[in-house]
Amino acid sequence: MKIRNLIVPGLMALIVGISSCRDDFDFDLATENLSFSNDTVHLDTVFNHTNSQTFKLTVHNHQNDDVLIPRIFLSRGEASLFKLNVDGMPGYDFENVPIRKKDSIFIFVEIAAGEAPVNPLYEDEINFETTTHHQQIKLISYIEKALFYNTDQTEDYSLGNINWDNEYSRVIFGKVSADNVNIGPGTKVYFHQNAELNINGSVSINGTAQENVVFRTDRMDERSDSLPNMWGKIKLKSPNNTVFNKIDYAIIKGGHIGLEVEDSYLEISNTKILNNESIGLYAKNSNITGSNLVINNSDITAVGIEGGVYDFRHCTFANYHNIGQGAGYNWSLYLSNEGNPLNARFYNSIFYGRAMNAVQVEEGTTGNIQFDFNLIKGENPNGATNTLNEDPLFVNSGFGKNDLRLFLESPAQNAGSNSYIIPTDILGQARSTNPTLGAYEILIDPETLP
Repeated sequence: MKIRNLIVPGLMALIVGISSCRDDFDFDLATENLSFSNDTVHLDTVFNHTNSQTFKLTVHNHQNDDVLIPRIFLSRGEASLFKLNVDGMPGYDFENVPIRKKDSIFIFVEIAAGEAPVNPLYEDEINFETTTHHQQIKLISYIEKALFYNTDQTEDYSLGNINWDNEYSRVIFGKVSADNVNIGPGTKVYFHQNAELNINGSVSINGTAQENVVFRTDRMDERSDSLPNMWGKIKLKSPNNTVFNKIDYAIIKGGHIGLEVEDSYLEISNTKILNNESIGLYAKNSNITGSNLVINNSDITAVGIEGGVYDFRHCTFANYHNIGQGAGYNWSLYLSNEGNPLNARFYNSIFYGRAMNAVQVEEGTTGNIQFDFNLIKGENPNGATNTLNEDPLFVNSGFGKNDLRLFLESPAQNAGSNSYIIPTDILGQARSTNPTLGAYEILIDPETLP
């Protein structure tokens, strides 16, 4: 074969290749407005000296021409805590960014927090300049001032006596222990994956209706906040069951077991225990008084009791767990004496969910067990004054909402007994004569919901 026979096709291919690349030089400066997938990018809350997840913004060119965006830049420039990657290029300020006609590019955004500012709200803007227009996309994040414990996840890590307030968020890694624990209103305690808090002395958690004490995962995205099994558990085991412990206005959510209490005395009120993988409240041979509790969504049971003395009034024990294998029992309450005496009383409460029998009493369980003036799905455990198998009409029992207020027409309305009344409900509303069963007194008109 002659060499010239190879040269001619080669030259033709080169010419075609050069012609096909000519489009790269045919971009005009953008004159019209661009359009965006969002006008504001809300990033997750982050702790000081940590990074957020990466968020995506799409920039669309609806013109019939290939264009160059003359400039894309952050208002704060290099001082910004936000980081950009524009169509594969990291930086703070970009010039002549191309977008083909009827096409789009991606901008990836994250925040790398330094010291937490006095105002936790941190904002910036992505600016887009064309020859005739200036457009902005708002960037918003919150930076929480946090203290971190056991980041190396060492064994036998002790916090000693702790006294926490809401000046700092607290982030726990691994399994830590504490002696006497005092936590004030509005404090947030975050748990890394599999983290646990084991309390060996006493606990006093003092939230308010406006400022709950919150225990949850350290993953800040909205989806993770509603998932179970994101961390381990809180366990209370006092030296003996005469030590006084108190939990008021707390939210415990997303653990494997929310709260485990063993051989301890506890008064717990106005508290929500939500979306915990196996059990919400697990009590063994303890003495617990509970009122205005909302416990929902655990694969085995919302409340599990094995021996001890218990008195629960105006509580909502629900279970609609349906995440993962979905093979659990989904009970609202499980009772067993497990070789220990059992004295358990339940009044003016709701037991409802996916299980055919919301209340499960282990075969052979003995002791003094009383149910009076409750709404129960399934068979009547004992007592003639319980309402059976009537849907309480929860507003939204799902993992993301956990809104266990009751709609109008709920059979729980006026079904309670004044003999067992707790004067105010979990929201601080005064209860009326013949109160509503469960933790919420006031019923909701569905037409008033957004």
